[in-house]
Amino acid sequence: MMRSVKGLTALVVGGGSGIGQACAELFAADGGTLLVADLNKEAADGVAAKINSQGGRAFAAAMNVALQQDIDHAVAEAMRQMGRLDVLINAAAMLKPAKLEVCSMDEWGACFGVNVEGALMVARSCLPHLRNSPCASIINIGSLSAMWGRPNGGSYGPSKAALVSLSRQMALEWAPQVRVNVVNPGSIDTALARAAVGQQVLDDRAKVIPARRIGSPAEVAEVVVFLASPAASYVTAQAINCDGGFSETLMSAPMGKS
Repeated sequence: MMRSVKGLTALVVGGGSGIGQACAELFAADGGTLLVADLNKEAADGVAAKINSQGGRAFAAAMNVALQQDIDHAVAEAMRQMGRLDVLINAAAMLKPAKLEVCSMDEWGACFGVNVEGALMVARSCLPHLRNSPCASIINIGSLSAMWGRPNGGSYGPSKAALVSLSRQMALEWAPQVRVNVVNPGSIDTALARAAVGQQVLDDRAKVIPARRIGSPAEVAEVVVFLASPAASYVTAQAINCDGGFSETLMSAPMGKS
């Protein structure tokens, strides 16, 4: 079956930049209609405008995934503009490098609030609408950090591990109406990654990744949009790595300053 989301609708959370933006742009290019939601409304507007200028159909809304009222507003806007909801792509994330012994509990809580609680809040708000779709799907964006620690990882890896577990719980509880999967990117060339570890560390990692390069947001988006499509109709409750083989060499790879 060919991958196609033509005619489907999506809410892309964290769609204003990085992997979320790539997912939004590919979903639209493949024939889908979407609402781009982001903490940065200006960024969401920019992505939607770019999609529309290229012949796609996209809308934008502000959303802080830690605030239920923001989520409710964005979901209501998605339904007002599109009339239904088939797909939720959750790419919102928070990463604050820190050693565990100095990571404040406020920072720990904030990271879990975005990466785990926010994902649950958005999914629960979308669920009644998704259940009305014959091809409903949720794709959460995790991380290889969910399975391997790294220097200065702080709350990020533990929160992404919780997101993987949460995704499987969603898949179990909401089947068969809604498929739920999580995609775990490896080292991807995003502003978030460069800010977290620095360009030199990314360059060093590329030498030990079997693919011998850092991945692009567009490559992650290909996996995400496939999972959103009817071609993945029998795929659910899975954690899928998109990492160029990095998970096979992770223990020998430069992970950042200790």
